[in-house]
Amino acid sequence: MKVFEKVGIIGVHHTLKVSTSIKFLLEFLEKKFTLWIEKETSLNLGLNVYGYSLEDIANNCHVAIIVGGDGNFLNFGRRLSLYKNIPIVGINRGKLGFLTDINPRDISSNLSDILVRKKFYKEKRFMISGKVYRYKQKRYLNFALNDVVLASNQHSPLFRMKININKKCAFAQRANGIIVSTPTGSTAHALSAGGPIVHPLIDALIIVPIFSHSLNSRPIVISANSLLEIEVIDRVKTLPMLSFDGSMKQQLDLGDRLVIKKCKPYLTILHPIDYNYFGSLRSKLHWNKTLS
Repeated sequence: MKVFEKVGIIGVHHTLKVSTSIKFLLEFLEKKFTLWIEKETSLNLGLNVYGYSLEDIANNCHVAIIVGGDGNFLNFGRRLSLYKNIPIVGINRGKLGFLTDINPRDISSNLSDILVRKKFYKEKRFMISGKVYRYKQKRYLNFALNDVVLASNQHSPLFRMKININKKCAFAQRANGIIVSTPTGSTAHALSAGGPIVHPLIDALIIVPIFSHSLNSRPIVISANSLLEIEVIDRVKTLPMLSFDGSMKQQLDLGDRLVIKKCKPYLTILHPIDYNYFGSLRSKLHWNKTLS
């Protein structure tokens, strides 16, 4: 039996680029594998095939292919991993493509290597959970592959928060907000806010203040096994918003406590065999490619 016998295909954005790549995938793979098309993908593309839920794909397929940008990859990769850990392959139809690293023109060669010849670079990316407590009662729980962001809106730019690490007070902060990022997310919002780039194999969390009111405020990198607690201790006009990977927003009130830690679900990515993380950084961040 093949290692990859059942293949899930996901790409819900109804754009010409995505639909072109998915239709090519169907033609390229249908004779070699049993294909499970995600239901919204099937509907958006007008395919006359049965569409499966993400839970069905996670529990029955040996690999999932996500077509789109990094946002799609984050969303569906996280959701699949919460059902069951299956390896995921990303085909880039977005802008940057830090996670969706297969170029559309290389689909045939890269997928033949990965799915048929079993030649690939396998990488595990950990995720984090965020729980919100109000009066010691758990009110909200969600998960992120990139980052958890607590931030004010434009009409209420500053609020105060207290940050504890492993039950010990680390610092208090008056700022627009704070980003808690995994290494995967270190090239996303955290980088835009002045945080460091952290290699995905490093077991760490990155804490980055957003427009702090103090010049002494700096990003900090801590162990991924740390327990991080953030408490809202003051607000101005409106309440800060909590988001996971840029979506799934939740409003926090004065005295709410956000607890963030590394969680058990993780994401397994199958890269092309010639994948080079630093080559990706050079390409996506437009670093000088000429080596002396």
